[in-house]
Amino acid sequence: MSVGKHIRDPIYGYVKVEASDLNLVDSPLFQRLRYIRQNGLAYLVFPSATHSRFEHSLGAHHVAKLMLEKLRKNGFVNDDQLNEISRLALVHDIGHLPFSHTFEHSLKFLQYIDERMYRDFIGNQVNAKFHELIGVNVLRNCVGEEGLAKLMEEIYVKKEASKQLVKAVISSTLDADRLDYLQRDSYYFGVKYGEISLDRIIEVMEIDRNGNYVFRTKGRDDLEHLLMARYHMYSAVYNHPVKGIFDTALAYTLANMIEDQTIPVEGVKDCEKFFNLTDDYVLSKLREKKDQDGIYKNFYDILLKRKKYKKFILEDTHADTFASTMENKEEEEKLYNFIITLKGNLLVYIADVDMPIDKVKLSIGNGEINLSNTNASKYVNVPSLRRRIIIGYTKDDYFNDFEKKFLKK
Repeated sequence: MSVGKHIRDPIYGYVKVEASDLNLVDSPLFQRLRYIRQNGLAYLVFPSATHSRFEHSLGAHHVAKLMLEKLRKNGFVNDDQLNEISRLALVHDIGHLPFSHTFEHSLKFLQYIDERMYRDFIGNQVNAKFHELIGVNVLRNCVGEEGLAKLMEEIYVKKEASKQLVKAVISSTLDADRLDYLQRDSYYFGVKYGEISLDRIIEVMEIDRNGNYVFRTKGRDDLEHLLMARYHMYSAVYNHPVKGIFDTALAYTLANMIEDQTIPVEGVKDCEKFFNLTDDYVLSKLREKKDQDGIYKNFYDILLKRKKYKKFILEDTHADTFASTMENKEEEEKLYNFIITLKGNLLVYIADVDMPIDKVKLSIGNGEINLSNTNASKYVNVPSLRRRIIIGYTKDDYFNDFEKKFLKK
């Protein structure tokens, strides 16, 4: 009788995969996650950040089981529910496309490059992230896991209110996904910002039947540290200006690859073709096209030879003014058309950092304070929104033209 496997992990020592889950881990489309980097082109700035969605998925599975075990002891879930939800944590990223979230950012460019192609590519469903929609399809039609596909659809696509307890573990403010990637990314990026004490968090955090995270008074500092860890990881690492511009350059390149069918529409629907859609696929296609005239020659140098953009950064009120202007659909369209006209030789990356505290409660005395419905800074330190706009450009003339058109004096 198989007893599962223990897989060596740099964060937790060992991650256990139950025998009943090995078929998922060994399936080709889960193994494909080894070739999808967790953080796009972050390795061009942080050289060791080459880790993949594969090890993150195992880590999220491990953390979910720790959270669910506590819920089981409190009588909120039974053994069958524990197994089902932890399996969903295992496959929650199975629908990610090359370079993870950077691929989804490319769809915004595609919308302005070719609206019809955009609609053909994403279909009619727009109330979920693209990789979540793809994940449902992969589980249902490629892996043969109808039960998991249904649960993923209920959580991520339909957002069913009756699944709040599951969402708290899988897709919420302090879920297993975030608790793993903060630690894992901190380790691989070589920074200290995301280091948290997971065992302490699990100890002082309760999840109630409505999916709220409840911290007792003795856990207030732990809650604050966790929120600040997330805040500073986004500010210093995920939204690093150079990383942001490289990822935006990649997103623009991917949009053009979809438009000219280098990345075919059926590639996200056909199981065999989806299996081959990896980071290496994109980079190999870029190498193939490097001698062609047009954008690919330029972006071959940018993405594979690390040819950096010049950059200009807007902060504070200047960034707020620009961002608020871009909330106007006509202004946004004007900006994207300007970028497309310049063939990506000028790009704009909006780096917003805030501290979400929805569904987080603090238990004080005989009552509970819902931090999302009150002045949270009275109880925990909550920094305000930090916003930066990074403009990357290859020639001064491009920036001067951008400044005249989009930066108000």
